[in-house]
Amino acid sequence: MKQFQIDKTNPNRFRIMQAEDSHDNAQIEGAGKAKSLIIKIERFAFTANNLTYYMVGDKLGYWQFFPPVNTNSNENWGVIPVWGVGQVISSENDAVEVGSRFLGYFPPAEYLVMGNTTVNSSNLIDCSPHRLKLPQGYNVYRPLPAQKSDANDEVNTKQHEQENYQMLLWPLYATSYCLSEVVDAIPGAQREQLLILSASSKTSLGLAFALKEAGIDAIGVTSEKRVASLEVLNVYSTVISYEQLEMLQLKSTVVVDMSGNAQLKESIRHRLGVHLTRYINVGLTHWQDVKPSSDEEFFFAPAHIQQRISEIGAAEYQKLSGGFVSKAIAWSADWLNVKEREGLSALQDDFSQHQQGQIPSDEGRIYTLV
Repeated sequence: MKQFQIDKTNPNRFRIMQAEDSHDNAQIEGAGKAKSLIIKIERFAFTANNLTYYMVGDKLGYWQFFPPVNTNSNENWGVIPVWGVGQVISSENDAVEVGSRFLGYFPPAEYLVMGNTTVNSSNLIDCSPHRLKLPQGYNVYRPLPAQKSDANDEVNTKQHEQENYQMLLWPLYATSYCLSEVVDAIPGAQREQLLILSASSKTSLGLAFALKEAGIDAIGVTSEKRVASLEVLNVYSTVISYEQLEMLQLKSTVVVDMSGNAQLKESIRHRLGVHLTRYINVGLTHWQDVKPSSDEEFFFAPAHIQQRISEIGAAEYQKLSGGFVSKAIAWSADWLNVKEREGLSALQDDFSQHQQGQIPSDEGRIYTLV
């Protein structure tokens, strides 16, 4: 089994590791136990969001989901989780048939072994001991239709495209929806002006789309070369470049920061001064620069979701958030170009581009393993 790994202390060191015991020899660790499954990973998405997992891997537990194979006692190697699609190829759980397909949280690897599983309302849940204390939303895998025998037919093609959008956008737009609830709950006197930094990121665009639907204006801040392309999408009331911060009015302002760019953060503080009422860190597209400050808050979507579920119930929350995500994905199909790349080696080749923010904002990368 091959697995993409990264040095947790040095993001410029990454590799593809081959497990000593391969699935071909039926020796994958954990397989064969009661309720265990082996899932062959078909393909997965990789976005700037995955770099956030890297940055806060220790603080929020992202390194614990998928232990690295063959680390030779070097604890520095870790596995960045990804969102993808996989098919069950071995099952010790009578409720899960071989051939079943699921969308969810996977390692960038050829296989995932779930040591213990259960099924709840058709959703597959990984109950492996090392995942029990982690945010439960990440342990739930949503069922997908089986692929028909003719892989070239129109139905399969449409299903394939829809799954790609789900991998790329569902986790991002779910966060966008959470953020829209947070912003909407801020009193108007504290939110006379709303800034979204790194406005071209997909989570930012999802948030702007949600806010426009709710009648809330947002100013998008992005690089000069991306201003025109964002204006065309018509989800921001205004789009400005990082060099145009002097255009900001001096009134109560909420900042939603998807970038983590320390220099940009300081420039905004200098411009707004006492008018800056809340500073919410979300994604980290400039994750190398992150230097948390005591007067900022870091938004963690799973905690928000758990809070909302406790308030309105899981069914109602899933109805609201799921309805938004479906609508936002349909909107995105008009402008998002999905690019499929083959193999873990392609991720290895592309990884520096992801790190340096060189992937175009209107492009999504999918890595296929089948």
